[in-house]
Amino acid sequence: MALWDSLTDAERDAELELTEGQRGELDRRWTDHVANPEPAIPWSDVRAKLLE
Repeated sequence: MALWDSLTDAERDAELELTEGQRGELDRRWTDHVANPEPAIPWSDVRAKLLE
């Protein structure tokens, strides 16, 4: 929340544009996840560990 709170209203409302490289990386990661979802960790587990 501290990071979000540090943004101005304009920064929060800005539309983010991805580069072709970023889009490609997201596509690659999604394809990898769909093909091999077992290593994924549910957000609830990650959050619980962070709050320990």
